[in-house]
Amino acid sequence: MSLTQSKNDAPHIDKHKSTTPSNLLRTWLLTWEVYPILLVTGFLCLYRINTTEFNTDQAAIFSMARDAIRFGLFPITSNAASLGITNPPAVIYILLIPALFSANPLWAAVQQALLTTAAALLTYIFTRRYYGRLAGIVAALLYATATTTIHYGRFIWQQNMMSPFVILFMFALYWGVVDRRKGWFAPAVLLLGLLFQLHQSAALLVIPLFVAVVLAPKTIRWRDIVLAFVLLFILYFPYILWEVFSKASDLHAFSNLSQHEATGGNETLRFYRLFLSPYGQQPTIASSVTLKFVPWLSWLRYAIPLLLFAGIATALLLLVFPLLNQARATGTPDPITSVRSGIRGWWANFKANRSLGGLVLLLTWQILPVLLLLRVTIILQLHYFIFLMPGPYILIGLFIAKVVELFRRYQPGWSLLRYAVYGLVALVVIGQLLGSVASVIDISSGKFDDRTFYIHYRNDLNSLQQAVNEADQLAQQRHLNHVYITTDDSTATALGYLSEQMQTPVTLFSATNCLVLPAPADGPAVLLVGPYDTLTHALLGQYASATLVNEPARPGGKPFHLYVVTPSAAQTAPGTNAFGNDLQLYKMKTQNLGSNSSSWMVTQWNILRPVQPALRTTYNYTITAQPGGNNSSLQPNTCSFTGMRAGDQLLDAMALPNNSVAPTSVTVGVQSSTTVPFNPTLGPIHFETYINQETPSTVLRTPSGRNTITVPAS
Repeated sequence: MSLTQSKNDAPHIDKHKSTTPSNLLRTWLLTWEVYPILLVTGFLCLYRINTTEFNTDQAAIFSMARDAIRFGLFPITSNAASLGITNPPAVIYILLIPALFSANPLWAAVQQALLTTAAALLTYIFTRRYYGRLAGIVAALLYATATTTIHYGRFIWQQNMMSPFVILFMFALYWGVVDRRKGWFAPAVLLLGLLFQLHQSAALLVIPLFVAVVLAPKTIRWRDIVLAFVLLFILYFPYILWEVFSKASDLHAFSNLSQHEATGGNETLRFYRLFLSPYGQQPTIASSVTLKFVPWLSWLRYAIPLLLFAGIATALLLLVFPLLNQARATGTPDPITSVRSGIRGWWANFKANRSLGGLVLLLTWQILPVLLLLRVTIILQLHYFIFLMPGPYILIGLFIAKVVELFRRYQPGWSLLRYAVYGLVALVVIGQLLGSVASVIDISSGKFDDRTFYIHYRNDLNSLQQAVNEADQLAQQRHLNHVYITTDDSTATALGYLSEQMQTPVTLFSATNCLVLPAPADGPAVLLVGPYDTLTHALLGQYASATLVNEPARPGGKPFHLYVVTPSAAQTAPGTNAFGNDLQLYKMKTQNLGSNSSSWMVTQWNILRPVQPALRTTYNYTITAQPGGNNSSLQPNTCSFTGMRAGDQLLDAMALPNNSVAPTSVTVGVQSSTTVPFNPTLGPIHFETYINQETPSTVLRTPSGRNTITVPAS
């Protein structure tokens, strides 16, 4: 192996040819390896992209981009981060591109797939330029076939968008350190600011930026510094406005993080190895395609980290070997003098050989952030390591290129060993490709347990759209005038956005303890029930006539349930049982609901107040209940609706304590509030934030001025 890195190691496009745009384009079009890189990444990211994940975060950020266009809003935040802060709005501006042309989130997922494909291409271009064609091919193919690359390339999420900008950021640093060209500093700072907005883990990229400044200070001009601050101010101006409106709430949240106790490094190393795994987290469901390949791919869990360590060692040797040569070349018997002379000679060689500075950047990008993550005060997640990609594969590509160069230069007769190296690379690429293909098949065909992915269960765009469209079409075919949709924490945001495209009037409501049915006078309506809203089915059997029309399927979990419901006629309640112009109480009933025969107290209400749906607005009623003969109140329930029709029936179910005696009466009270988006204004400008605010709760009162009603059990 040649342990010296020459200035001209990187095989640029033929320097003897004209570098006009037409010749450059022709050269790249004739570069055969570009096509499999683009084909593999593009196919795996776009295959059945309609099954892209569409949970709360995805729905929140895309709906904000769409609302900004629809209502002329100026985004100053995106969604909330796991660190307890509100994310800056860069992702919203990126999503404005697909949102401008379509309300369908599918095109945002296509944009994400194209960004990931561009990242694979940029990996090839970057690595080929600075470390050679073979290194570029190896790095790009390994990155393009990695399971995590494909996983994060198939759904919209701000951190998923980081990879192409990370490579452009490293391009900017190499432009200054290796190419010694001016004008790199401002683009690098701008890209770092953008990456930090996409995810806070990118703050660790300030380390290679600092190293680049140290290695190439003469390439930075005062106007570059001024331009960097101007660009950074423009980029962060919307977020600065948010901090003004929120009284620096996120700055306080950041300061609180430093007060947490640092955690150990086992999680960091586990996540890092998992990120490089050929099949990601090992699935547990027996029908998983990935599980069938695990015995054949397990060796890659060790081979890829070993290749990465070999790449790191290669980069270190390329840096250190000139120092050893200089020390031996002095020939002085005094070891201290020899070392000093060697260091001076090495430093002179380092300054003359610019490519060594690129190796320093590559190593600081890959090593120092991981060391810092070994002691952090936050709970790590797998996606926190996206900012390191595709660095590991570039190091592996460097190692493979140097090994092949060693055989070619010093042992040309050992061609079999050279081909063995090619064979090893091919096995690793094919193994990763099999793991990625299996993972995509599992995700797109539902061969997974939807409750093992996150705190909430996983939803895909296609099944949500199909369920909503079926409900809308059913209402139109049967000339029904309303659709009701149950929601929970996993579906509320996504279904709320998708239901905006429905032609039939729709009401979404929280189904944890509540059920909304149409008024008997309004006739039957369509009810779409979520996959895990079990209480709804129990209440339907008691209070309505429900005909199951279909069960729209969901990959990996239980289906939706599509009903046509006809409510049972409710008895007229006395006027004294009304809470203002909001709710009227019919009756209370104690009964067993569900398979576990638990006792529930169900109150039945008539909704008196009609309200129309509005932007990110929910109308909330918090119901309190004190059973007769029991000194302890039951846990209050909050029923939330996106809209209400006068005459709709509301059922509120409260679980009674185990072994409790059924109450003979109940005293209930109601508080009303409204949740609205916090969209501040400044003159004629209307800003958009992710934050919701709730109006002060209003205690509802009866016509006689009382704030409670006592009714007997029926």
